[in-house]
Amino acid sequence: MSILPRNNRQGGDGTFKPQLTSLVDVMTILLVFLIKSFSTEGQIVTQAKDLQLPISTSEKPPRPRCAVEITRKAVLADGQVIETLDKIAGSDSLLVPPLFSWMKLERAKCTDLLKPPEVMIQCDREVEFAIVKKVMFTCSKAGFIDFSVLVLQEE
Repeated sequence: MSILPRNNRQGGDGTFKPQLTSLVDVMTILLVFLIKSFSTEGQIVTQAKDLQLPISTSEKPPRPRCAVEITRKAVLADGQVIETLDKIAGSDSLLVPPLFSWMKLERAKCTDLLKPPEVMIQCDREVEFAIVKKVMFTCSKAGFIDFSVLVLQEE
């Protein structure tokens, strides 16, 4: 039995008054969940249309830096075609001259006095390793000593 009289339990006008404590607790839990799951990073990297990145389980997000994209047809930088893969594959040299010229110009923009110059390589999963090796060699000859290869995180 209740200690309060029947008319005080429901309110004076016959309406039911819910307990606000439990509602506030539920709203707080929902708010914490939404804040925790919300990503403020956004998308740092945009990939070309014909570029399909390999899958990874890495937890580290990519940092903004100089980027080179190796698609199924060409090597791109800043959305511009630098060289086609047919020309790179047909060359005996490890150095890709148009990419080397572009990388020398970019090195001046991307270099920080405290950190060595870094380059991020986005490569399609179907591209031969010989092409990737030539691009990496060219980047190293242009003065970039830290390489990152971008992959997709498995969901």
